[in-house]
Amino acid sequence: MLTSTFGNTSPERVTTVECDITDEASVKTAFTSINDYAKSTGTFPSILINAAGYVSVQPLAETSADEATKNILPNLLGPLLCAQAFHKLYTTHPTPPDTPKPPGRILSISSQAAHVALDGHAAYCASKAGLNALTRSIALEWGPLGITANTVSPTVVLTELGKKAWADPEKRSAMESMIPVGRFAVPEEVSGAVEYLVSDAAGMVNGADLRIDGGFTIR
Repeated sequence: MLTSTFGNTSPERVTTVECDITDEASVKTAFTSINDYAKSTGTFPSILINAAGYVSVQPLAETSADEATKNILPNLLGPLLCAQAFHKLYTTHPTPPDTPKPPGRILSISSQAAHVALDGHAAYCASKAGLNALTRSIALEWGPLGITANTVSPTVVLTELGKKAWADPEKRSAMESMIPVGRFAVPEEVSGAVEYLVSDAAGMVNGADLRIDGGFTIR
């Protein structure tokens, strides 16, 4: 059960639905529950943020089909299934008479790995590059329906998991030296970009990718 949201340990009007995003039936069941909840509360579900993901590190020559699949399913198939379910929800959810639907927004968390090759990350790079291509296709096909789709591509972000993964000072310093601004991102820098891209102010941003990488991928 969700006990906190970003920046708030006492969130209001937050509910949770269990879902395996890599399983089509599970996704459909979850979105049926979301639809029912939205109807019961008089809200319109207009924003989808794909934030789940998986990464593993090993040489490409040693990457098994099973390990590659572990990257591809949550990073690419999951967002595809959730986007399809969101599309159905957005296009069929009722609105009061003479009330326009709010703008639809799909935002997916991609990675700098979608743009450059990272040693030991072949399956992850492929999955994130595929996510960006999927997002552009969504933007093209569903833009006329009022749904925009975009991605953000961060560098290393100092979440609690990120801090643990980069706890070795020597390893961290070597990576940071490759980023022109000389540091990793913090969660607020990613959440701020996400907040903008799902807002009304970003209505003309569609099929874009915002790199939050301090310039890592400009080399």
